[in-house]
Amino acid sequence: MPGQDLNAESGFSPALLELHEAPPHPAARAVLLACLAMLAATFAWAALGQLDIVAVAEGRLIPRSHLKIVQPAEAGVVKEILVAEGDRVRAGQVLARMDTAYSEADRTSILTEVHASRLNLRRIDAQLASRPLVRQPDDPPALFERVAAEHEAELRAYRGALAQEQAALDRARHELAAAEQVRAKLAGVLPHYAEQERAFADLARGGYVSRLVATDKSRERIEREQDLRAQEAVIESATAAIAAAEQRLRQVSAETERRLQAERVQEATRLDKLGQELAKQSHRGEALELKAPQDAIVKELATHTAGSVVSPGTVLLTLVPADDALRAEVWVHNDDIGFVHPGQPVQLKLAAYPFQKYGMLSARVAQVGADAHEPKTAQDAGAGLFRTVVDLDTEALSLDGQRYVLSPGMALAAEIKLGSRSVLEYLLTPIRGAFHEAGRER
Repeated sequence: MPGQDLNAESGFSPALLELHEAPPHPAARAVLLACLAMLAATFAWAALGQLDIVAVAEGRLIPRSHLKIVQPAEAGVVKEILVAEGDRVRAGQVLARMDTAYSEADRTSILTEVHASRLNLRRIDAQLASRPLVRQPDDPPALFERVAAEHEAELRAYRGALAQEQAALDRARHELAAAEQVRAKLAGVLPHYAEQERAFADLARGGYVSRLVATDKSRERIEREQDLRAQEAVIESATAAIAAAEQRLRQVSAETERRLQAERVQEATRLDKLGQELAKQSHRGEALELKAPQDAIVKELATHTAGSVVSPGTVLLTLVPADDALRAEVWVHNDDIGFVHPGQPVQLKLAAYPFQKYGMLSARVAQVGADAHEPKTAQDAGAGLFRTVVDLDTEALSLDGQRYVLSPGMALAAEIKLGSRSVLEYLLTPIRGAFHEAGRER
């Protein structure tokens, strides 16, 4: 029978039956539950845990006011180099001198013209005042002698013209005086001639003298009247000559003064231009002494040899401003620049001080470049880099009470915090990208 067969079979396999009827061990269930709990915790951590998103950019420390370059304004020859690389210089200190031979020659030429122009102005003023030209202590002897000779020649010519016109005036006045004397004489005797004429006319009518004598007296009276009228004409002519001579005399003075005033205006304008040229040459001479714009340290010299020929704008010296605040200049890749903006926190790792031991510097983004620059390394070719400036919260690292000062030019790596995302999002991002791009290959 079946029941009997089962019992018979069970009797022959007691271990299998015992195992079948025994309850499961609780450890297995505990392990399963633990695995499920760990999986749930991992998923919850991946969903809730946050990871920082950072953009890594390499760069270096720079002075806040940037490196200072010293360069000549014009071509020339380096005459003297007064500093060496690493020297600390003060503001206004002369760093190098250019050859001033050509500049000094030009300045001397212009200075000579300035002295000549000033002397000419004094000569003109002396001529206007009709006084001698007085030598000043700073007058060049040869130049003064030349201008003084010109002054004397001008004065002689002017006085000669005045003397000529004065002589003509004196002659006209003498002629007028003589004519007036003759007129006065004729005017004084003319009544006597008229009286004689009347007396002889009465005698001729009485028959005491001949009519011929009476006629002669009339002729004499008429001649004196004609002489008087002639003298009146002479007086008028002399008066006109005097007026003309006086006019010419005034004209000589006025023309000379007008000419001198015009020369003075022209010479004053020339002196003003020469003064500007002299100031330009003085500035040019000062520019040939290359000076430090501020307290700094000499970083680099373009030449160490006196006598080197340099062209305008050649950078002869590069200076690092001393005691200037530091900033970090980093180059952000094109892939990250869209997420970088001023104010974001930055952690700086200095190559000179391993961050595992000395820590990192805290900083913030201050400025983001508006355009990309071509990378200088072949591995970054084709990828634009954006210049980004980072302000440091502190300018030193500290370890065990010792302070480590930073210097411009130190290389660094900047970690710019762009934001945060969950671990799950970080893990799923490659998968989403793969799904998005899958199946589209040609």
